[in-house]
Amino acid sequence: MNDRIKETFDKISAETALKNETKAFIAKKINQKNAFHPFLYQHIVPVMACFVFLLTGFYGYRVYFTQASIISIDINPSFELNINQFGKVLSIDSYNDDGTQLANSLKIRYMDYTDALDKILEDESIAAYLSQDELLTISVVGQSEEKSRKILENIEVHIPEQHNVCCHTSNFEEADKAHCAGLSVGKYRAFLELQKVNPNVTIDDVKGLTMRQIQELTGISGETEDNPSVGHDSGENRGGHRHRHGAGMN
Repeated sequence: MNDRIKETFDKISAETALKNETKAFIAKKINQKNAFHPFLYQHIVPVMACFVFLLTGFYGYRVYFTQASIISIDINPSFELNINQFGKVLSIDSYNDDGTQLANSLKIRYMDYTDALDKILEDESIAAYLSQDELLTISVVGQSEEKSRKILENIEVHIPEQHNVCCHTSNFEEADKAHCAGLSVGKYRAFLELQKVNPNVTIDDVKGLTMRQIQELTGISGETEDNPSVGHDSGENRGGHRHRHGAGMN
């Protein structure tokens, strides 16, 4: 009798021990499954880092190569510098044959716009025009009037010694109208001024003219920095303007 009772208790103890061991085994496997395996850590983290790097690089690429401003330069060559938000020249758009020829000869891509203007003003053809009393117009189109004026101020400070240079600001709405007409911003503004005097004048009439010729046809007298009328245009859609060292347009 005693042997049977002992045998029964031994079976119960064994079953309890087996259950406890089984529970411990299962718990261990679950913990191992949920744990972040070092092998996975070594491989997933670098992949995620590469993904973040590529994503950041793609965004940075888009930001760098997105046009933020336009600097229109017109004398007889008529062309525009497309500028990113870092002030670098992304590309050049020309609007007449002289502009195309000059644009092709310039090596200013990815340069700061002030350095690019230095090279443009040092070009023999531009220097020749200025020596002949031709008018150089620089039109700045920015994402906002504040941004345009800031770029304009940088340009004016950078080229204070230049003669017969007219600088002003514009906006992208006017730039779109100019480009639809096949003109740069600067020449389009000059065309609008001439059209006020002669409503019959057409886009084709001004395409081959220099900025000085358009000014003379408009009948605007020369102005200098000493003239009180020189300053910023307060017109909402036309932007502002400044004349530096010589005649210019209102």
